[in-house]
Amino acid sequence: MVSWQTKFGREGVKYLFVIPAFAFFLIFLLIPAMQSIYYSFFQWTGLGKPVWTGITNYIRAFKDEIFRLSFINNILYIMGTFVVEVGFGLLAALILNRKYPLFGLFRVMFFTPVVLSMVAAGLLWNFIYDPNFGVLNAILKSIGLSSLTRAWLGDPSLALIAVTVVSGWKYAGFYMMIFYAALQRIPQELYEAARLDGASWWTRITKVTLPLLRETVVLSFLICVTGGFSAFAVFYTMTKGQPYHRTEIMTTWIIKQAFDRNNMGYGAALTVFLVVLVLAFSIVYLKRTGKKKVIEY
Repeated sequence: MVSWQTKFGREGVKYLFVIPAFAFFLIFLLIPAMQSIYYSFFQWTGLGKPVWTGITNYIRAFKDEIFRLSFINNILYIMGTFVVEVGFGLLAALILNRKYPLFGLFRVMFFTPVVLSMVAAGLLWNFIYDPNFGVLNAILKSIGLSSLTRAWLGDPSLALIAVTVVSGWKYAGFYMMIFYAALQRIPQELYEAARLDGASWWTRITKVTLPLLRETVVLSFLICVTGGFSAFAVFYTMTKGQPYHRTEIMTTWIIKQAFDRNNMGYGAALTVFLVVLVLAFSIVYLKRTGKKKVIEY
């Protein structure tokens, strides 16, 4: 018969493995989150004694035109990244999911930008977009399309699109690998049956492949949404929200308020708003997907 000391020792070992993760969550996530909620009800510069203001910071957030614009820019950025990153990632996975020579090398090349830091990617594309000696304008001039040259990051109508392209270039390979892994799990018997029925390549894609990738697409959309709302490095590296706040997103505006203008209380309120927004979307996503029966292979 196992003594209670032995049983307690066995159970205690399990908790020893959990304690580091819990401590990390407590120190770096839970406590800062509670502090943000606390300071969101104060006017505070980061130094000195905070002054209680109640919900004034939240009222200010709803009246802040730039914050509303940053929210719209965030939504447009998420929509753009979903089309560029997930769309091109899926297309690349469908093309490279074939046993042809060098396709393995192409998959590695397509994935390579993912390993770069977003700061490095932003700096690289700053040189590409440069209106005076950038590669993009140089190529357009060399092929006789000088009329299409632009100050890509200085044009209010193109700046957000230009940043979205950079994000797509970096993360399309990530989604390509997700879809490539999902494609490997689809039984080849389904394709063989479709061929015997006379289905074309396009019909096999639309009637067999895409329906079985539905959950992967939904998961990719969730990653796009959470990643889009937490995006910061590429915008701060490339545009810092300019021109005319056309590339201002919620995280860049929060940083400017909290650290550049020393409005720590207002920055905390904006942070709480952002966290609640992402949390609400995640809950809706989990409730909608949790009721669906997923076919796995």
